Amino acid sequence: MPDEYTAIRQLCERYVDAINRRDPEAWIATWAPDGVWEYGGEDPPRGRAQLAQFWERAMSDMRAVVMLVNSGVVDTVDGDTATARWYHTEEVQIGENTRMAGVTVYEDDLVRIDGQWLFARRTHELLYSGYLHGEFHPYMAWENH
Repeated sequence: MPDEYTAIRQLCERYVDAINRRDPEAWIATWAPDGVWEYGGEDPPRGRAQLAQFWERAMSDMRAVVMLVNSGVVDTVDGDTATARWYHTEEVQIGENTRMAGVTVYEDDLVRIDGQWLFARRTHELLYSGYLHGEFHPYMAWENH
């Protein structure tokens, strides 16, 4: 399973990298064609077209975002399907004055298509969120973050 773990962790890292670079095409490419994102709403986005629309809405108010992958496990690998869990931290600036930090956990169902692991379903749970006061660190001023 070490090779599978590495490949699945790299998928998670590509997801986070796409968010940090604000690259919707790279983010969409981490999802299976019929992928579902359970983000706490009643009608989760399903499929790449809805996921792309969700991305546009979610990112439109974010002036800055930095997400980090902390730790995670690959629970099961069964042929071309797997389950995993990843913990993330993130700092975001929404609009001019709202700055927040959060800790989240993602429960993932994955599918391997043409040799590449993709998210079939991501279930997001916010473990902690709080407002930040003062200025962000200099990295939050990077263009495209």
